[in-house]
Amino acid sequence: MRNRIFLLCFAFALLFGCAPKERPKEQGAYIEQDAASDGEIQEQDCLVKVTFFDVGKGDAILIETSGHRVMIDAGYDDTSEIILSYFKDNGIEKLDYLLITHFDKDHVGGADHILREVETKNVLQPDYESDSEQYQEYIMSMEEQDIIPNKITETMNLSLDGIDFLVYPPQKADYKEKDNDFSLVVSMTCGEKHFLFTGDCEKERLTELLTQKEFDLTHDVLKIPHHGRKEKNSGEFLKAVSPEAAVITSSDDKPADDEIRKMLKKLGTEVYFTNDGTVTCLCDGVRVSVKT
Repeated sequence: MRNRIFLLCFAFALLFGCAPKERPKEQGAYIEQDAASDGEIQEQDCLVKVTFFDVGKGDAILIETSGHRVMIDAGYDDTSEIILSYFKDNGIEKLDYLLITHFDKDHVGGADHILREVETKNVLQPDYESDSEQYQEYIMSMEEQDIIPNKITETMNLSLDGIDFLVYPPQKADYKEKDNDFSLVVSMTCGEKHFLFTGDCEKERLTELLTQKEFDLTHDVLKIPHHGRKEKNSGEFLKAVSPEAAVITSSDDKPADDEIRKMLKKLGTEVYFTNDGTVTCLCDGVRVSVKT
């Protein structure tokens, strides 16, 4: 495990030449990554735990609060055992929400296995359909479990154990990049800290995020859109979010674009890659610990 410390403060932003964030932060707020530090967040003391599974170039993210569990995407069909093994090892027998951002095979592929193995109370998805085999298996597994998915067409707000979620749906009925730009976007707030999960948003969807008025786009932790693929407005988007930490769900044979890495470096963002192993974030409402 490689641990480092960096401070989240205005002087840090000035050092790397990026603009100050719109959302005010208290002096001394930081993302803590040093296991030897007195300020380390212990798992039993955190308010929310976010696990970005290493499933190759795909998304599978588990959010755990004190009493609830939310899964964002489910990786590939053949990586579902990674998720199910984690559930078994940690005594997880129920999901409160399974949110599928869109229906690409690297996001919905493992959903049928999860739905068949783990009691799932609610399924959230965008309002469109796919003709892919993985989508059909996902639909069939919901029918087997008598689950009717909630197709998100308007902004949805949830609160679980004091952790607030905002689900922001696509704003169009059709996109040039049909699957990716249908991605549901999730903003999560834990005390003073904010996480943004962006599925596979491409240019049109990023434009929607940049122009929407539903929520402040500045976030402390960002799941980089589309596994680190560069779009024409990626720079504008990353600057608007101005994350202190970013997670890229990538693989060794399909790494993030170099331009994205350079943009994040210029912003002073600490970057983590799931192809280096599962990434875990712990948040106590004031600090975030990132562990690999």
